[in-house]
Amino acid sequence: MVRRPAIMDRLLDRGRLRRAPGRPRQVHLSVTDRCFLPCQHCDIWKNETIDLPTAFWEDAIDRLAEWCAPAGMNFVGGEPLLRKDLESLMGRAVRRGFEVSFNTNGWLVTEARAKAVADAGVSIAYVSLDGATVETVDRSRGRAGSHDKAWSAIERFLAAGSLRVVVSCIIHADNAHEMTDLIEQCRRRGLQLVIQPLYQNFGNNDYDPDWWKTAHYFPRSPESLERLDDALDRLTAERLRGGLVCNAPQQLQAMKAHFREPARDNRQMCRAGHSDLSLDPHGNIRLCYFLEPIGHLSEPTPLPMIWDRFATLRRRWEVSRCDRHCNLLNCNFG
Repeated sequence: MVRRPAIMDRLLDRGRLRRAPGRPRQVHLSVTDRCFLPCQHCDIWKNETIDLPTAFWEDAIDRLAEWCAPAGMNFVGGEPLLRKDLESLMGRAVRRGFEVSFNTNGWLVTEARAKAVADAGVSIAYVSLDGATVETVDRSRGRAGSHDKAWSAIERFLAAGSLRVVVSCIIHADNAHEMTDLIEQCRRRGLQLVIQPLYQNFGNNDYDPDWWKTAHYFPRSPESLERLDDALDRLTAERLRGGLVCNAPQQLQAMKAHFREPARDNRQMCRAGHSDLSLDPHGNIRLCYFLEPIGHLSEPTPLPMIWDRFATLRRRWEVSRCDRHCNLLNCNFG
């Protein structure tokens, strides 16, 4: 009996199928495709998707809770705070047993909304801040004032109390030299820091294996690669000291190879569809945003059956054999 699961997994692999080890432990809800910042590294602001109604997401949260709560539930976009019902939806998820987090660029965080987020029981607010200086952050986000808006949001969340604030930074060729200063800024305010590697622009874009050849912030010189190596070593050292960096050392070090050979298999495991499940702004159920959906929330099939049906087993096998570098993104890294 002890060997049976391993034998079954091998048989499934022969048929190009892969089952999950259990229910999802993290659910990503992309509740809007709208955003107003023309970021250099993202195309979501170009989308014209209409938000699904409140009732749709309330029903989704309830169905998910019956199946996989307690788990983590991350509300993402776009800019989630563009939804006036965001705090209500996050509060519903908390009451149904999820540990809730969300991402924001900070522009819409007033004192009232910061308090509403805290009152909803949200555990973590991730605030985007791609550097340590006004010039770098504003250039990355495509709009003057982005640096100051992010820090204003952070201070308002801290004042609201009861939730953890994590600075979320996309590391790239033009901000690597600011990582030491960013660490110190976070340390002074008692914040944590999580790093994402530059990747193909998000949005309604098909996967492009040559994305890096035209990416605005991709390193083009030995000097920029050296700066990235140094920054990633500093971040790794901070993590190993038990410091404020959230990323695993293995993930940070793998980013070095990512910036040198972004089209080569990095041999890192991907948890998309194994412990994570994603719902996109159209209501599609996905294991990975760059692969075809496995279903839609409007279909009558129960979620556990969608998670374990043939098409999902096939898609999960594809994920397990995938050689793309999106496995280094925090939503996918194991």
